Amino acid sequence: MTHTIDAEGGCLCGAVRYRVSGTVEESGYCHCRTCQRQSGAPVVAWFALAPSGFSYVKGAPKTHRAAARAGREFCGDCGTYLVFREDDDTQTLSVNTASLDDPMLSPPAFHIYCESRIGWFDTTDDLPRHDRGRTG
Repeated sequence: MTHTIDAEGGCLCGAVRYRVSGTVEESGYCHCRTCQRQSGAPVVAWFALAPSGFSYVKGAPKTHRAAARAGREFCGDCGTYLVFREDDDTQTLSVNTASLDDPMLSPPAFHIYCESRIGWFDTTDDLPRHDRGRTG
């Protein structure tokens, strides 16, 4: 389920702001341990689009390398997790949906890494669930 988006978002303190514009290629919930630890939450809602559809319009994020193939960008002042950026710029860029000014613009369509779901947390939706990624 692809859709287009033209929106802005940013961190809690307002030091870092971004703009997204283009086709959302996928949108989901991630239950992996890395997302849980990065966000401090049991699940992260995210959406993916071409890196060319994303730009910072205020401030500059810090980057943490939690994986060999990508960095996680966040506000260095308030810590808000904003983006998962692959090193390979032909891949999609994943944006933390909750950091949008209007998170309703890109609702999740599936769950991934459910094998890592915290047992006391669950959603009541009927979205497809995958133990790992959508292809694994």
